[in-house]
Amino acid sequence: MALTGTALLVLVVLAAAALFGLLVAGWSRLAPSGPLPVALRGGSLLLLNVLVLLATALALNDHFLFYASWTDLADGAAQSVATSREHGAAPGTAFAVTPPDHRARPVPAQLQPLPAGVDAAHPDFLVDVPGRSGVTAQVAVSLPAAYFTAAGARERFPVLEAFPGFPSTDEQWLHTLRLPGATRRAAAQGVLDQPIVVSPTTEVPAARDTECVDGGLRDPRVADWLDEDVPDWVVGHLRADPARTSWATIGISEGGWCAALATMTHPDRFAAAVVLGGYFRPDFSSWVPYAPGSAAYAALDLVRRAHDDPPPVALWVQTSLADPLSLPTSTAVSAAARSPLSVRLVELRHAGHRIQVWQAQLPAALRWLGSTVPGFAPRST
Repeated sequence: MALTGTALLVLVVLAAAALFGLLVAGWSRLAPSGPLPVALRGGSLLLLNVLVLLATALALNDHFLFYASWTDLADGAAQSVATSREHGAAPGTAFAVTPPDHRARPVPAQLQPLPAGVDAAHPDFLVDVPGRSGVTAQVAVSLPAAYFTAAGARERFPVLEAFPGFPSTDEQWLHTLRLPGATRRAAAQGVLDQPIVVSPTTEVPAARDTECVDGGLRDPRVADWLDEDVPDWVVGHLRADPARTSWATIGISEGGWCAALATMTHPDRFAAAVVLGGYFRPDFSSWVPYAPGSAAYAALDLVRRAHDDPPPVALWVQTSLADPLSLPTSTAVSAAARSPLSVRLVELRHAGHRIQVWQAQLPAALRWLGSTVPGFAPRST
């Protein structure tokens, strides 16, 4: 019997209901005092609670697909790579093309000072970023170790804009996935130039599943804030390299969609994206800003864009053969990719849709970033 699906859940619910009925009908027989009746009452109530908790866990797993199969639940090796293939153009082809809307980002002569208390020992901070979009929201920032060195004071650094999943916070990448630590280790291994990590909130207003799009006239311009205002603030306040090949996005689940959307619709700003368990068509829930079939909705179809208007960017896409949320569109965008778009598709065997899977893939994704995207190449010492 499969771990996911209705069969196992129905079986556990029926077992809990049957046990509850037996307890109600036979409680009087368990009423006498003494060790045995007390043990039977306690054991029966404990078993009932276990069944209720198990049913709840199965329902949540069915919805979020934390574990895709019994193999995934029992064996960490199930995450092993099934295939890794390149589709579309070679990454170098994508970076050699100048996007039609490309323009140099203005770099101020003098940067604003860092917030009080930010130093080599405390490189992480939160900041409210306003923008021309009209949105002001919070961004988590982590600065690389070299930012505070004497040599680094004369350097500019690549930028990795990290999009959290939903529901979550902008600090998910810093504290749960520990992305700054992963980039620090990659830099120490000589496979990556440690970037500035910026992770903006995507829930504007709070708790809204925005899918990182603007929406209607009365809705906050979330996409404009994420894709334009946040990068502009970074270049204006931090020693960030403004070249597009020094900018990439990364995201998990819905954040993977956001990373792909930002990069594929703004190739003048971002050269690459790392998509972990993401997808390539919007997955609106309670808030649906565009009617299915409308031109605005169709414009968000990144699979179609990959074929009809492929942007000059490179994507590193991780999915799993057992992940029904990310697998269909991840394989579809890979198959549709045409030059100058480059897609590296990494498929796992039985892995589910959860943070531990994506965290385990970070070293490989960062190695790809450092070996593929020019601005993230390790610095010579």
